[in-house]
Amino acid sequence: MAININEWMMHALRKDSESINRMPLQWLEIMRNRWTPLVARAIAFLINGGTFLLCTDSKRTWLQHYILNKLNNPDTNRPFVPIYGLDSSLIALLTAKQNDAVKDVLDMSYQRYALWYIGQSQNPLAQFSLEIQESFLWVLDESLEHSFTLQSDDSNLDFKLLQAYRIFEQSLFAGICGEFMLEKI
Repeated sequence: MAININEWMMHALRKDSESINRMPLQWLEIMRNRWTPLVARAIAFLINGGTFLLCTDSKRTWLQHYILNKLNNPDTNRPFVPIYGLDSSLIALLTAKQNDAVKDVLDMSYQRYALWYIGQSQNPLAQFSLEIQESFLWVLDESLEHSFTLQSDDSNLDFKLLQAYRIFEQSLFAGICGEFMLEKI
């Protein structure tokens, strides 16, 4: 005998709540020694005139849309920051292995740029991101130098990505407003 949707919903909500409560909410604090230098480096890059071009693998395009819609929202009372989405025509060129052409276009368009890449490392976007020294990398399933690493099979991955973004956003604006000193870590 099937239960009604109201009972099902109550059960599902309680189960979801329990799973969130079991998740170690301090996960980012545990990773702080790896996370903080990357964030500090990214903030310093932006404060010193750099531009990030945000791009993701295909499974995380939802996060790219979320970040781009939230970050420079005109309804917020704070400065805009030079973080934009990487244009789809440039992504198509990267997919076609035209890295030099993309680099030429970006060199003409931006004085200082790097990519903020989120996703798996085995695709043309990730590989191009790795070529740019100042890139801000959130890489899945592979620990790379100067990158933040998460596991794609983590059942809390989406939550962790959103929380990491939220903390980065808070850190970015705190850095812009001089709430902390940026120094080599």
